[in-house]
Amino acid sequence: MSSPNPKHQSPTPQTDPPLTIQEIVRRLDGLLTDLSGAKKDPEKASKLAPQPDAKDDDSKATADKPNPLDKACNELKYLKSAFEKLKKFETDLSKPLETLEENVRDILSDLDLKDYVKEMIERNLKVLRGNITKVKAQIPLQHQASSISEGRYLQTTNIGKDVRTLLDPYGADGIFESKTFLKEFEEHYSYLDVRHKLCLLCFAIFPENAVVKKRLLRFWWEGEKLLSETKKEKMEKEKQMSETKEERSVNKILEKFVEMGFVEPVTKRSRSQVTSYKMHPIVRCLIIRLAQKAKFFHFDPKGYPDENFFKSKKLCLVKSEGSSWWSKDVPPKAKEGEKQKQKQEKEEKEKKEKEIVKLEKDRVKYLENLQTLFNVSKQFPDLREELFSKMKNIGVLYLGRWEPTAQRHMEVEKTDFLEGLENMGRLLFFSLQGISGISKLPKSLGKLYNLRILDLRACHNLEELPKEVGSLNKLTHLDLSECYLLENIPKDLSNLSNLKVLKGFVISKNSKCTLKHLTKLSNLVKLSINVNKKDFSIAAPETADHFFKFKMLRKLKIAWGAVAQEEEERDDAKSKQGNEGKKAQANKTQESQTPKSTARKVIGKLKNIRAWGGVHGEGSSKSVLTAKSGEEMKLEKLDLQCFPERELPTWLVPENLKSLERLYITGGQLSNLGEIDKQWNVKILRLKYLFDIKINWKELQLQFPQLQYLEKVNCPQIAFCPCDASGVWVSKQPPTH
Repeated sequence: MSSPNPKHQSPTPQTDPPLTIQEIVRRLDGLLTDLSGAKKDPEKASKLAPQPDAKDDDSKATADKPNPLDKACNELKYLKSAFEKLKKFETDLSKPLETLEENVRDILSDLDLKDYVKEMIERNLKVLRGNITKVKAQIPLQHQASSISEGRYLQTTNIGKDVRTLLDPYGADGIFESKTFLKEFEEHYSYLDVRHKLCLLCFAIFPENAVVKKRLLRFWWEGEKLLSETKKEKMEKEKQMSETKEERSVNKILEKFVEMGFVEPVTKRSRSQVTSYKMHPIVRCLIIRLAQKAKFFHFDPKGYPDENFFKSKKLCLVKSEGSSWWSKDVPPKAKEGEKQKQKQEKEEKEKKEKEIVKLEKDRVKYLENLQTLFNVSKQFPDLREELFSKMKNIGVLYLGRWEPTAQRHMEVEKTDFLEGLENMGRLLFFSLQGISGISKLPKSLGKLYNLRILDLRACHNLEELPKEVGSLNKLTHLDLSECYLLENIPKDLSNLSNLKVLKGFVISKNSKCTLKHLTKLSNLVKLSINVNKKDFSIAAPETADHFFKFKMLRKLKIAWGAVAQEEEERDDAKSKQGNEGKKAQANKTQESQTPKSTARKVIGKLKNIRAWGGVHGEGSSKSVLTAKSGEEMKLEKLDLQCFPERELPTWLVPENLKSLERLYITGGQLSNLGEIDKQWNVKILRLKYLFDIKINWKELQLQFPQLQYLEKVNCPQIAFCPCDASGVWVSKQPPTH
């Protein structure tokens, strides 16, 4: 008797074992491989090729449309990355759980004692609850949102009713009003003036436990005109030359918020300064309620920024399912029935058309008075040009990524909507940070006559800046860092006489703007440079002369890229091809050509090394004259990355940099830190991936007698330093003045 076909057997009821994170990552990787294979198959990919619109006959426009397979692959990559982070989270949680177990054992031991001390047990319980809160803060949102009912049950049995109710703070009016901490919070909040209250309410739009960079807050508050000095502040004399007026103001505000318990600083052991802040979940709940009451932003009942924006002049872009507020269609409503008569369909169609017309008028009217547009969670901020151009009174336009790390991929398919910038004459702060798909910016950028801050950080596809950027006369901050394809910077950039901070300036053979042109920027306080040109050397006398012309410069960063090496390899390849051509034409033997070809290579490499100052001799940095007598740079921070020379140029010496307090050197060919008998005033020293510097702790102390903080990473020949396992040493002596 033949066995039955297994396909037709009734399934045996059984419970599948739960998937591990590792298994999920493996299966997602398989899905990604399969889908990527389909994308590479021309026959399969053609089935999903974008079709031209009925009103658009432009074949190029059709070709620019992305294939849906590409988007699906990107989403799978993101999903795989997210689960890989969850896998790491499972590993990192072992030590905190051990600590919680020790806490519970200590409490139970105390309870078993006859002569117990009540205060001691209460203190240990407080420590335990504090540790539980810290562990909760590490739980990813995917875990928190897995089961609301289960989460409430766990909170009820482990912590208690008061904390459980915080899971739904927006329906807990009676609980909040009955607590003394609410009265204390409102009392502290009432002490703030209107300007500081508005600064604090800005935290309401960020997700729970979000880490917010001080840099973002400063730019945002400046764009909102919340950092304007009072008459009393204007009368005070400012002593710190390295900080701008806005930096001093934002530092004072954040210090005040920390002191009053509204926010807490996020510290990193490798950083001596606080650059990020976060807000406790309970405080955030109260801030959201206050923001709603003040109509600062509009939120949905769960506390998230939503798209019912007409109650406020500040608008959030949020990730939405289906039609968004910006789309041409009215957001879909629930179906009343599966079958509808023809008459009803016609009536519905006419009604929908009227709704669209009304909604469009409401949108335009609202956008004309909009003051702030902030992207909270939208991944593809493609906005309709006809609506984008209506924001005539906007002051803050933040379309980019606010997160401190690149966790959220952002991209635009087309940049036509940016033409609407020409109508935004009141814009003060504009950010496209982290958005891919922008290869160039429109000429309309030059119409932003009042723009103070332009943030193009991590726009990885950006290749050039329009010359119209030179029309932004009021610009004080321009961030081009992490724009790795950017090589063409127009000379018009040197017209920005009010520029204080320039990050990501590129020195390359294709750039029309050089370091010499930048010397016209007399107000420059902070400058970072990416060197992609093989014949550029900071050891050259003319280069040193340029740097000494920056009288206000306090922070300087120079990073050398791999482009120069690639240029050298291409030149060698071209030279080799030329030699082979000549050899063929002259019909010479291979043996007679080899010595000459080798000689050319050796001479070429020696010339290249001398140009970079990499060997001692006439072409090295030792032949460069020191700075003119009495000339001194006021630099307070110097950061050198992948420094290509063996020795520091003679103008980078302690006598020329008496104000230097922070020195960072990462990677490169540097063999020493200058002459051992010359002392630096540096207080913070960071040395990373320096394999050729040979110095011991005693010699380091002689060179840096004021040293208070040392970070040493992968520097095998810097020996006997009393650093901890992380490579950090901190002085126990109080700082000398």
